[in-house]
Amino acid sequence: MHAILSDIRFALRQLRRAPGFAVTAVLTLALAIGANSAIFTLLHQALLRALPVQNPAQLVVLSFAGGASGHVHDEGGDTPDRMHYFTYADYTELRDRNAVLSGLAASEPLTLGVKWGEQAEQASAEIVSGNYFQMLGVQAAAGRLLEMSDDTAPGANSVAVLSFDYWKRRLGETPVAGKTLLINGHPFTVLGVAAPGFHSIVWGRTPEIWVPLSMQKTVEPDWDYLTDRSNYWLTLTGRLKPGVTAVQAEAAMNPLFHAIRLEDFQFLRNRSAAEHKSFVDRSHLHIDDGARGFSPMRDELRTPLTIVMSMVLLVVVMTGVNVASLLLVRAATRVREFSMRYALGATNTQVVRQLLAEGLLLSLLGALVGLLLAPQVLRALIAWMAGRTPEASPFTAEIDWTVMAFAGGVTLFVGLIFSLAPALQFWNPRLAESLKQQVGTGTGAALRFRKTCVMLQIGFSLLLLIGAGLFVRTVQNLKATNPGFATDHVLSFDLTPELAGYPEAEVPAVEKQVLDALAVVPGVKFVGATNDADLVGNGVSGDVSVPGMGPKNDDFDSELPWVSDSYLQTLGVPLLAGRYFNSGDTASSDHVVIVNEKFAKRVFGSAAAALGHHMTRPFKPGDPAGGWNIVGVVGDVRHETVRDNPTVTAYRPFLQADRPDSLTIYVRTWQSPDTASASIREAVRRVDSRLIVEDIATLDTRIDDSLSNERAIALLAASFGILAVVMAGIGVYGILAYTTAQRTREIGIRMALGARRGTVVGLILREVLILAGIAIVVTVPLALLASRALRSQLYGVSASDAAVYSLAVLVIGGVALLAALLPARRAASIEPSRALRNE
Repeated sequence: MHAILSDIRFALRQLRRAPGFAVTAVLTLALAIGANSAIFTLLHQALLRALPVQNPAQLVVLSFAGGASGHVHDEGGDTPDRMHYFTYADYTELRDRNAVLSGLAASEPLTLGVKWGEQAEQASAEIVSGNYFQMLGVQAAAGRLLEMSDDTAPGANSVAVLSFDYWKRRLGETPVAGKTLLINGHPFTVLGVAAPGFHSIVWGRTPEIWVPLSMQKTVEPDWDYLTDRSNYWLTLTGRLKPGVTAVQAEAAMNPLFHAIRLEDFQFLRNRSAAEHKSFVDRSHLHIDDGARGFSPMRDELRTPLTIVMSMVLLVVVMTGVNVASLLLVRAATRVREFSMRYALGATNTQVVRQLLAEGLLLSLLGALVGLLLAPQVLRALIAWMAGRTPEASPFTAEIDWTVMAFAGGVTLFVGLIFSLAPALQFWNPRLAESLKQQVGTGTGAALRFRKTCVMLQIGFSLLLLIGAGLFVRTVQNLKATNPGFATDHVLSFDLTPELAGYPEAEVPAVEKQVLDALAVVPGVKFVGATNDADLVGNGVSGDVSVPGMGPKNDDFDSELPWVSDSYLQTLGVPLLAGRYFNSGDTASSDHVVIVNEKFAKRVFGSAAAALGHHMTRPFKPGDPAGGWNIVGVVGDVRHETVRDNPTVTAYRPFLQADRPDSLTIYVRTWQSPDTASASIREAVRRVDSRLIVEDIATLDTRIDDSLSNERAIALLAASFGILAVVMAGIGVYGILAYTTAQRTREIGIRMALGARRGTVVGLILREVLILAGIAIVVTVPLALLASRALRSQLYGVSASDAAVYSLAVLVIGGVALLAALLPARRAASIEPSRALRNE
């Protein structure tokens, strides 16, 4: 122990003697380890970390095969053989009749209209079963949480629980238990506040309020899900009884599930033999590990985070090579020092231990600074990814023990990488030559290692630059993609009168009042509305049929938005045939529909041929007997995201809808966004101050929001690429500056024999170009191979895009030449007589 402490003290003295080198090395390591810790934190939270609940290893997630016949409220996360959304009847049957789960909880996300005093606002929420918190073992931070007694008869339990973050942000942690708030115009009593750190049983949701399932009709008045056996809306998570495995639970619960499906089958409209085979015979309940919770968002983030983590690990390895090359150069200036040690009796082990101590000390200092930087980097990343709604982000800027352990492992790995290089150099010292100061550039092995370091840094930088170029091109292409409508000077916001307490019967009237009020706002050109907003990542679709157009058109899927009469004009969707909707298309007029070009070509072959035909809804008895008369054909639009190709779409006037729905309103205006937003809020306030208007944004902003993942990847990739290029430049410069200085005598002789300065510069640059050329030739095929893993994340650019590769090669080649130019010019300025005299 005494020897180790002595080595550490000596290492500190050595670093104090070379502050410039120490600061450069520590900051380089800090940037790499800090970035690595930050990205690993995101990856760990999204993909690896267990839910912050009691005994998460006992949790299981339920899903099933066999399909659903009815309406599905789908957040995503499903696969062909695993659907994660159940009906309320299925939930209660599975909860009450199984013998292998100690508890089964259900939840669904939603948005509520909340009013504290006179201030109305929207709040994200979850509607959950009464045993939700008890089954998870979540404790209360204040008051109490929901219990089974709070989830009894429908409409009988007007109680709510707040999240800790919402309580802290909105109410400043003031006592809240027992207080009343209005939810969708109805009074609810606050029971308490959930423990800090807990958000949801589904990772990615960040509810601010929880209400019991029994209040579903109150908070979602459009639907009565508790009695509808064809609505699939609840995600289920259970807790295994002690001693029961997930495999045993699945085997035990499948006979029960099969019986439930057989009972559900009796309520289907289509009870054919084929439907029985699909719905009942092929049904199977899956019970999977639920320690990390079910998460639709996890699948979206897995590939991007894995790619970014791979890139940052490459930066870490490159950092190790970079610091190793700098340490090797520094060690070469200490040859005489260590040779004196050997001459005085030091052993190989003592010298190597000292060098390892210096390297690991540098690594530790870099890790400490990096871990101090990591939370700041995390906050910036989370803010960038969350965009305009930071409170909705499931990520936190917390560095837990797992991240600390990972950072420690990385620190040790990197420290060993760059410490071994100088240690190996002194394993077999040449005492006589060293003491005479006649070592020149070092041994052939040392020289080869330095050249290898140059090539590795150039190669790693090129890999990162190519990745950055592909992601930047992807974002550029996505932003340049034409969505099928004009995005300039258009603002949008959501309007849900139910959140202000309006009963269903009064919703259409107040929606029309709002549209009429906005239409007369100065500067407004068009106002439109739809229940199926564009570019927000979801859609409203259903089965349609066109009679008389062949079997393939008897039943196919179509996007089915309800829209106002001026919606298409507001967005600037071009009319290809027929007419737009007008004020004459009302509930009492003929039922009409406008289809998009893809619909028309699929069914009729051309836009003009579609006019006059009728579209019907199979399995939809409430629709008009004669169907919907096609009166127009419009251009295709990209609906869910700009990545998606246009889908078959049929627009219908919302005044002819069988029931009201919440709307997204679009306003095309000549005013600036800030001025228009204020005018919109004032117009809605004049209609009714209870109506909630939040998140007014331009369509360009909506597109940016929909590309948040892609923009984050491009930003990180570009940052890592720039960092790698800078490190490569520093590393190449440091190695060449040293090796050039060691060749002073050789260069002096060359110049004494008549070599020109340009010849000397060319000699140094040629060596660098050869090394860079080798690195590029080796790296490009590796990049082509590695870029195949990126294909799913790219858009409009090939994984082997020649322009990206060429630009990356030019950039790294230019940086290498620039880094070599300064040592080369210094070498060319050597006076031959002075160089020979010094030798």
